Amino acid sequence: MNIPLPAALFPALLLLLAACGGQPEEPKGEASRNRTAAFKEMMPEFAQMGKAAKGDEAYDPAAFRAAAAVFAAKAQDPFAHFQNDPEGNGRALPQIWQQPAAFAHERDSFLAAVAELNAEAQKGDLQKIRAAYEKTDAACQSCHTAYRRPR
Repeated sequence: MNIPLPAALFPALLLLLAACGGQPEEPKGEASRNRTAAFKEMMPEFAQMGKAAKGDEAYDPAAFRAAAAVFAAKAQDPFAHFQNDPEGNGRALPQIWQQPAAFAHERDSFLAAVAELNAEAQKGDLQKIRAAYEKTDAACQSCHTAYRRPR
Protein backbone atom coordinates (compact mmCIF):
# COMPACT_ATOMS: atom_id res chain seq x y z
CA MET A 1 0.00 0.00 0.00
CA ASN A 2 1.51 3.27 -1.11
CA ILE A 3 0.03 6.35 0.69
CA PRO A 4 0.98 9.73 -0.77
CA LEU A 5 3.27 11.71 1.54
CA PRO A 6 0.81 14.63 2.11
CA ALA A 7 -1.94 12.21 3.15
CA ALA A 8 0.42 10.38 5.49
CA LEU A 9 1.54 13.61 7.15
CA PHE A 10 -1.96 15.06 7.58
CA PRO A 11 -2.82 13.20 10.84
CA ALA A 12 0.54 14.13 12.36
CA LEU A 13 0.03 17.75 11.38
CA LEU A 14 -3.41 17.79 13.01
CA LEU A 15 -1.98 16.36 16.20
CA LEU A 16 0.80 18.94 16.21
CA LEU A 17 -1.64 21.81 15.68
CA ALA A 18 -3.90 20.53 18.45
CA ALA A 19 -0.95 20.57 20.83
CA CYS A 20 -0.36 24.24 19.99
CA GLY A 21 -3.84 25.28 21.08
CA GLY A 22 -2.62 27.35 24.03
CA GLN A 23 -3.23 26.89 27.71
CA PRO A 24 -6.44 25.27 28.86
CA GLU A 25 -8.94 27.51 30.60
CA GLU A 26 -8.49 27.77 34.33
CA PRO A 27 -11.32 26.13 36.28
CA LYS A 28 -13.95 28.49 37.62
CA GLY A 29 -16.04 28.00 40.70
CA GLU A 30 -19.21 29.90 41.52
CA ALA A 31 -17.37 32.85 43.11
CA SER A 32 -15.17 33.20 40.04
CA ARG A 33 -18.13 33.01 37.67
CA ASN A 34 -20.00 35.63 39.72
CA ARG A 35 -16.93 37.87 39.79
CA THR A 36 -16.54 37.61 36.02
CA ALA A 37 -20.24 38.29 35.47
CA ALA A 38 -20.10 41.38 37.71
CA PHE A 39 -17.12 42.78 35.79
CA LYS A 40 -18.82 42.08 32.45
CA GLU A 41 -21.98 43.78 33.72
CA MET A 42 -20.18 47.12 34.09
CA MET A 43 -18.09 46.97 30.92
CA PRO A 44 -20.70 48.31 28.47
CA GLU A 45 -20.75 51.66 30.27
CA PHE A 46 -16.96 51.81 30.49
CA ALA A 47 -16.63 51.01 26.78
CA GLN A 48 -19.28 53.59 25.90
CA MET A 49 -17.48 56.27 27.91
CA GLY A 50 -14.16 55.25 26.35
CA LYS A 51 -15.41 55.94 22.84
CA ALA A 52 -16.37 59.47 23.81
CA ALA A 53 -13.31 60.10 25.98
CA LYS A 54 -10.96 58.96 23.20
CA GLY A 55 -12.80 60.95 20.54
CA ASP A 56 -14.01 57.91 18.60
CA GLU A 57 -17.60 59.08 19.07
CA ALA A 58 -19.15 62.47 19.68
CA TYR A 59 -19.26 63.51 23.33
CA ASP A 60 -22.85 63.63 24.58
CA PRO A 61 -22.71 65.11 28.10
CA ALA A 62 -26.06 63.65 29.24
CA ALA A 63 -25.23 60.16 27.96
CA PHE A 64 -21.76 60.32 29.49
CA ARG A 65 -23.16 61.44 32.86
CA ALA A 66 -25.64 58.57 32.83
CA ALA A 67 -23.02 55.98 31.85
CA ALA A 68 -20.61 57.24 34.52
CA ALA A 69 -23.29 57.05 37.21
CA VAL A 70 -24.23 53.48 36.25
CA PHE A 71 -20.57 52.46 36.07
CA ALA A 72 -19.89 53.96 39.50
CA ALA A 73 -22.91 52.17 40.95
CA LYS A 74 -21.73 48.80 39.58
CA ALA A 75 -17.99 49.22 40.27
CA GLN A 76 -18.10 47.80 43.80
CA ASP A 77 -20.09 44.68 42.83
CA PRO A 78 -17.25 42.41 41.59
CA PHE A 79 -15.32 42.83 44.83
CA ALA A 80 -18.04 41.03 46.79
CA HIS A 81 -16.96 37.87 44.94
CA PHE A 82 -13.21 37.89 45.62
CA GLN A 83 -13.11 34.97 48.01
CA ASN A 84 -10.76 32.11 47.25
CA ASP A 85 -12.88 29.48 45.50
CA PRO A 86 -11.85 25.84 46.02
CA GLU A 87 -13.63 24.98 42.75
CA GLY A 88 -11.30 27.27 40.82
CA ASN A 89 -10.47 30.96 40.58
CA GLY A 90 -10.39 31.34 36.82
CA ARG A 91 -7.72 33.84 35.83
CA ALA A 92 -7.44 35.35 39.33
CA LEU A 93 -3.94 34.79 40.71
CA PRO A 94 -3.32 33.47 44.24
CA GLN A 95 -1.53 36.73 45.14
CA ILE A 96 -5.01 38.22 45.69
CA TRP A 97 -5.38 36.08 48.82
CA GLN A 98 -1.69 35.90 49.67
CA GLN A 99 -1.32 39.71 49.67
CA PRO A 100 -4.71 41.00 50.85
CA ALA A 101 -3.45 44.46 51.84
CA ALA A 102 -1.84 45.04 48.44
CA PHE A 103 -4.97 43.81 46.66
CA ALA A 104 -7.14 46.06 48.85
CA HIS A 105 -4.93 49.00 47.85
CA GLU A 106 -5.48 48.19 44.15
CA ARG A 107 -9.24 47.88 44.73
CA ASP A 108 -9.35 51.17 46.62
CA SER A 109 -7.31 52.93 43.92
CA PHE A 110 -9.73 51.67 41.28
CA LEU A 111 -12.81 52.72 43.26
CA ALA A 112 -11.31 56.16 43.92
CA ALA A 113 -10.60 56.59 40.20
CA VAL A 114 -14.17 55.52 39.37
CA ALA A 115 -15.56 58.04 41.88
CA GLU A 116 -13.40 60.77 40.33
CA LEU A 117 -14.54 59.81 36.83
CA ASN A 118 -18.18 59.98 37.90
CA ALA A 119 -17.65 63.34 39.63
CA GLU A 120 -15.95 64.82 36.55
CA ALA A 121 -18.63 63.38 34.27
CA GLN A 122 -21.33 65.08 36.30
CA LYS A 123 -19.47 68.43 35.91
CA GLY A 124 -19.06 67.96 32.15
CA ASP A 125 -15.53 69.29 31.48
CA LEU A 126 -14.35 66.93 28.73
CA GLN A 127 -10.62 67.52 29.35
CA LYS A 128 -10.99 66.58 33.02
CA ILE A 129 -13.22 63.66 32.06
CA ARG A 130 -10.54 62.36 29.71
CA ALA A 131 -7.91 62.54 32.43
CA ALA A 132 -10.21 60.77 34.90
CA TYR A 133 -11.07 58.10 32.33
CA GLU A 134 -7.36 57.45 31.68
CA LYS A 135 -6.76 57.22 35.44
CA THR A 136 -9.59 54.68 35.76
CA ASP A 137 -8.26 52.66 32.83
CA ALA A 138 -4.77 52.70 34.35
CA ALA A 139 -6.19 51.44 37.67
CA CYS A 140 -7.86 48.56 35.82
CA GLN A 141 -4.64 47.66 34.03
CA SER A 142 -2.54 47.89 37.19
CA CYS A 143 -4.74 45.37 38.97
CA HIS A 144 -4.92 43.08 35.92
CA THR A 145 -1.14 43.12 35.59
CA ALA A 146 -0.61 42.19 39.23
CA TYR A 147 -3.53 39.86 39.87
CA ARG A 148 -4.87 38.34 36.66
CA ARG A 149 -3.33 35.43 34.77
CA PRO A 150 -2.57 36.38 31.14
CA ARG A 151 -4.46 34.57 28.39
